[in-house]
Amino acid sequence: AGQAAGRIAPGRASCVVGVPGEADSYPESFRYDADTETLHVGAGRFAPVAPAVYEYGVSGLKVVQSWLKYRMRHGAGRKSSPLDDIRPEVWPAQFTTELLELLWAVEGTLATYPAQAELLEGAAAGGCFAAAELPAVPAGMRRPPEPSAAGGRLIPD
Repeated sequence: AGQAAGRIAPGRASCVVGVPGEADSYPESFRYDADTETLHVGAGRFAPVAPAVYEYGVSGLKVVQSWLKYRMRHGAGRKSSPLDDIRPEVWPAQFTTELLELLWAVEGTLATYPAQAELLEGAAAGGCFAAAELPAVPAGMRRPPEPSAAGGRLIPD
């Protein structure tokens, strides 16, 4: 039973209390309760959200937190044009779906970490070979490719 292409497999997190869809209830903030594994988005609640999911980061960017900051009533980030002021007036149901899919994607990513660690340990513990054991590279293959006269594309010898 494979996962359909382009679809996120459902994870543990679910929407326990929906984010209200009225303009005066549009979330202005969010918070996380690690003790109850609950993510509060305005009046809405998502659980269980593991601390590792909420804190998951890539190159210092906290993925879930950044996603939420950009979708709060006043948004985050720089304003580069008047188009940046065009925002939803209510929390759309699509945001709830996207947030769940993001939480599930992070859950799925974290679930692969033990297998990745095992592969890395196996590779690091495996035998190594010396550069002298590699086949010789022909001299013609050592030159950088040259741009062609037609369009600057790179062409092989």
